[in-house]
Amino acid sequence: MKTYEINEETMAIIPINYYQTKVKENDAEYIVDQNAYEIMDSSCEYYGSTYKGRLKAAKRMLDCAYKLPIIVEESANLIFFPTKSSLEEDCCWINYNYIKKYEKVGSKTKILFTNNEEIEFNISKLSLENQISRSVRLESILRKRLKNLKY
Repeated sequence: MKTYEINEETMAIIPINYYQTKVKENDAEYIVDQNAYEIMDSSCEYYGSTYKGRLKAAKRMLDCAYKLPIIVEESANLIFFPTKSSLEEDCCWINYNYIKKYEKVGSKTKILFTNNEEIEFNISKLSLENQISRSVRLESILRKRLKNLKY
């Protein structure tokens, strides 16, 4: 597959190497000829913004500066968080809405997704919990702002 746009079925974006990425959907898996950053950036653009614009907004909303979750598309609640710095080649992106539960496995964390698929990620349990918390805060701030726009 040449390109991929994140959608409501996208659970995780997992780099294979700098040129290819495995995309896990609720009921499918794709190998895409883009790196994870390119998928995030093109998906943000597809939904009307840029990755850098979404990152800037997340920084302001959360008052944080690193490893920020990104709102790829707000009406479908597509919020993804990175497992490490987004500048690192092996940074995975996870849709926090698909996480059912998780557990520590050595220095990694195994995530059980809502479709009952398990995947180990190179992220500590504490760091994962922090990323989930940031994602929840970002979603909460966004919902409050959208609610205030309605008359």
